[in-house]
Amino acid sequence: MGSLTPPALVRLLRVTAVVTSALAAGACAKVPTQSASMQASPNLLVSANQLQLQCFEVGRIVSTIIEQAADSIMVVSTDPVVRRNALLWKITGIPLVQEAALRNDPMVAAVDLLAFTLQQQDHFTSGSGREAFGPEQAIAVAAARQAIDEMMVLASRVLRTGRMSASADADLRAWTASHPMQGPALRRISILAADWDELGLSDKTLTAAIGEVDRRLANLSFRLSYLNETLAAQARWNAELAAEDAMSAPRVDSLLGTGAATMRSVGALADEAPALIDRQREAMMRDIDGERIAMMRDIDRQRALAFQEVAAQREALEAALTAERVALMEQVGQERAAAFLAADSLAQRSIDRSGSVMRRLGWQLALTALIVVAALLGSGLILINRWHGTAA
Repeated sequence: MGSLTPPALVRLLRVTAVVTSALAAGACAKVPTQSASMQASPNLLVSANQLQLQCFEVGRIVSTIIEQAADSIMVVSTDPVVRRNALLWKITGIPLVQEAALRNDPMVAAVDLLAFTLQQQDHFTSGSGREAFGPEQAIAVAAARQAIDEMMVLASRVLRTGRMSASADADLRAWTASHPMQGPALRRISILAADWDELGLSDKTLTAAIGEVDRRLANLSFRLSYLNETLAAQARWNAELAAEDAMSAPRVDSLLGTGAATMRSVGALADEAPALIDRQREAMMRDIDGERIAMMRDIDRQRALAFQEVAAQREALEAALTAERVALMEQVGQERAAAFLAADSLAQRSIDRSGSVMRRLGWQLALTALIVVAALLGSGLILINRWHGTAA
């Protein structure tokens, strides 16, 4: 589909509006809310416009799932083939999703989008793309299953029974198994290759045509939205793919072989750097632990020697104190004995001295008594003589 300039787009919209008005005026009937294929499916709960919006939104979700999964593979993988396959997955897968989600008939869009997700899962699990991403294949498989889950959620919202019938599911899976995707570019056959009568696309009534015009206008708006969302990304991805292809050319490889080897070495060093740092850190921690253990042992040894020295000094001090105490007690005993001897000698001398004093005192008292008696006798004789003289 070629690009539309703004004037051409305006003219197209005007012509479409005129045609729509003319058809509506001539039909004298209400525009149906369901497409021809939807009218053949009474199990649906929603109108054509509602289903078209649902398919558009689910298509955006599936596109995001593919983009994120491909980016994850490119981040973790160093294999150029795997990275190129992931880039091709984005470049081709997302436009295929957009194409399926924007089928003119919303019922066909929903079935084709579901068929795409089933084809994609078969491609990554058992088809030609089962080894496209090497060790990171599980990322693509998980993304394919997530895309199918989103389609099952859509079915639960738009179907009265909440799920596809067992026969319809089996028929669709059989069709996708017989029409697998091919190659990294995801070449596929759409559901449009199936029997159109079974899809209910044979109705050509005027009212169906009017509804078809409305849906074509809505699809045009959705396609412009998709273009705004993915144009820049598609251009960038294609540039990356061109760069990958240029870098893989033989002449470029020969010119940049040394640089690529250097970058791989740098990348390997960067990959090994955390492990190397961990090993160095573990070795350093072991050395620190060894030094700490040796230091604690040395401290224990020094402490034991210090305790032994303190004990020896304490024993020597106690022996010296004991000797000093014994000598002091002996000296005190000798001095006490000498004091006792001196006291005994003093007492003896005191006793001897007191005895002589007492004897001297006794003689003095006896002499004094004799003197007193003599004085009394003399006084008595004098008084007697005077009395006799007076009496005579």
